[in-house]
Amino acid sequence: MGIYRQVQTTYNQIVLDYARRNHFNMSDNLVALARELAEHIGPSGRLVDIGCGTGRDMAWFELHKITTIGIDLSMGMLAYARENVHGELVSMNMRNLGFREAFFDGVWCCASLLHLPKAEAVYALQEIRRILKLGGMLILSIQEGKDEGWEDGSIPGAKRFFARYQENEMKNILSANKFAVLKTDSSQTVERNWLSFTCIAE
Repeated sequence: MGIYRQVQTTYNQIVLDYARRNHFNMSDNLVALARELAEHIGPSGRLVDIGCGTGRDMAWFELHKITTIGIDLSMGMLAYARENVHGELVSMNMRNLGFREAFFDGVWCCASLLHLPKAEAVYALQEIRRILKLGGMLILSIQEGKDEGWEDGSIPGAKRFFARYQENEMKNILSANKFAVLKTDSSQTVERNWLSFTCIAE
């Protein structure tokens, strides 16, 4: 559990810097994916934002009348999110989601699964599948690559763990955990290429 404590500690340390760089900039490709998810869920559906961070994406869903619960390891991130969203916020590890089976119509998991070691990501995906209704939609966004390990960020000493995947590698993992991948999108930032998967729970 040392990885999770360190990631939690780091995000508590970098809340304000992270918010300054990310909170006010939801990219066009993420907005398109969010719209697709919102349309799939419908106005009466339930959504969980796994790794909700500062609440940027959760606030978008709430603006579009989607009932959303946000979870994150970092209490600092959740405290920041509390100023921006109205829905329930919970400190929770995605490897052990405290929700009953088939509770949600949709899952938004953007830039959060990548903080788990590859050997443990499967457990999070099993949990996500467990809490999703049959036919529910998962939007998963990760960074493309092959490596995993600890990396320094913009604040010295605030290390984060990253695991990156090839497209077919993640497709195989999703398929093995009862997700049908409808499509894959890619986008680029200055530093990284991002892969997004639109999936249906089988």
